[in-house]
Amino acid sequence: MTLTGVIGGVSVDHIVRVGHPAHYDCLGGPGLYAALGARLVPGTRVRLRCELPTSVPEFRHTLAAAGADLGACTAVPEPVRVWLLDSPQGRRLVETTPPPGAEIAEADDAIEAPAPPGPEFPEFFTGLNGLLFCSPARLDRRFGSGTVVGVDPDQSLARTRGWEYWQAIRATSGVLLPSRVQLATVHPQPRTAATWLATRLNTLVLARLDADGAYVADPAGPSWTVRDAVVRVVDTTGAGDTMAGALVAALAAGADAATATALGVSAARIALSGIGHRALPGHPPLTAPLPGVTITKED
Repeated sequence: MTLTGVIGGVSVDHIVRVGHPAHYDCLGGPGLYAALGARLVPGTRVRLRCELPTSVPEFRHTLAAAGADLGACTAVPEPVRVWLLDSPQGRRLVETTPPPGAEIAEADDAIEAPAPPGPEFPEFFTGLNGLLFCSPARLDRRFGSGTVVGVDPDQSLARTRGWEYWQAIRATSGVLLPSRVQLATVHPQPRTAATWLATRLNTLVLARLDADGAYVADPAGPSWTVRDAVVRVVDTTGAGDTMAGALVAALAAGADAATATALGVSAARIALSGIGHRALPGHPPLTAPLPGVTITKED
């Protein structure tokens, strides 16, 4: 058995896609999706650190039923509530409560991830084989030297702080998990951006490229492209977070970067097959990448 920790928030999501029925009050947030993704790697136990809203007990029930250790979670009265707006022109996340005197979302509006619980849970880091930070402003570096550390960057901080931010979230035994949007703050071409970050930071970069799969940029080895030829998309919500959780758990279990990425892409397919998180809790662990997920070595 291996133990993977996840530090990330949860939210109640209203999912609205152009041309499809809306779905309200869905359990969501990167902490939820990443924890459910990590448990898809066989032999993985998950430990979550987040704020759980007492007004929505379904979060605790769902995570506990999936076997997650919630001992480092703190209770808050109400969740963050978010509109997830999807259209052919792009995707927007907007908090349901607008700022005073404003109904129209500004171009630079950004949802701030809830701060993780404070230092009252130092035991959270004990015995972790893997650890995923979701949208951190900085890394809590109390993890052990043998812990595989994954970082899903914060989109706003990557844009506003640039190189300073990328340096701040680098871990010695770590892997960066940027999305296509986050990579756009570095270079218009996502693969070029991933390779540049891997080289400059001397760290593994696993770029999540939506319909184009994933790209593995390894400063110490070859690059790889991982694609899913048969994925069927019902809803994109949480797919990237699910992939990140599974990927870090697979690395912590000893998988090489290409295989771990293929398992992450497989976990993303499961998330994509249902509305919100619904397809994840009942799915059995992945003993291998799903059929149709391919790994290609780049020249």
